[in-house]
Amino acid sequence: SKVCVMCAVFLVVMLWSAVLAARAELTVTPHVVRIGTWYDGAKIHVRAVIPEGCQAVLELRGAPAQTRLMRKERHWGMWKNGAEILEQGAPVLYLAMSTDPKLLGRSKEATPWGYDDMAGGVTFTSTARKMANHQLFEEFLRLKENHGRYGIFPGRAGIELLPERGQLVEGVFNLPTRLAPGKYHVTLSVVKDGQVVSKEMRSLMVELVGFPAAIFELAHKHALTYGILAAGIAILSGFLVGLIFQFM
Repeated sequence: SKVCVMCAVFLVVMLWSAVLAARAELTVTPHVVRIGTWYDGAKIHVRAVIPEGCQAVLELRGAPAQTRLMRKERHWGMWKNGAEILEQGAPVLYLAMSTDPKLLGRSKEATPWGYDDMAGGVTFTSTARKMANHQLFEEFLRLKENHGRYGIFPGRAGIELLPERGQLVEGVFNLPTRLAPGKYHVTLSVVKDGQVVSKEMRSLMVELVGFPAAIFELAHKHALTYGILAAGIAILSGFLVGLIFQFM
């Protein structure tokens, strides 16, 4: 029995040592992004210390949402709006980078990150002619990438061996100019020999301040007043433009 107890204690110590060795120190700067009148995007700096011999994947992800899209169709050489497509389940923002380019390559092997992992939770509903879900998903990805809200960057994260212990991983995420307020998450996945050995997560808050916050509150809490002001400004702008062209 003593031998069994000693073996059990030894295994616990070994396993606990492996867990401690795989733990990573993750920092996100800044952890709050404030969108004001002159907001023109932001840079999120991510740093982490991981064990030697490991690689890392960094992800910046927003909350799932739904998007209403209009499919473009071509008739007699002209483009027009077709049927409406409702997308559900995709995050409002998804950016990912890795230290090893192979970790973010799109392949048949299942990975807990990237577009392939996201595809399982995204659905499309449409009255249009039948299309394969994967085809709609690929078009959806291209649309989001053009807007700067999605991006996959294999090998973009830097990795450097530290003289004291472990490796330093660094990455910079560029936030788009149009970004919804809310709570986002930065996730670090530490990978060794193709297996995820640990995960760390930090929150990132995006807040509206100043004039954008006032407009957002007016539109959502005082819709009638917002509509009257918007119509008044449009009428006044049209009148002023007409006067300018008349004098010119």
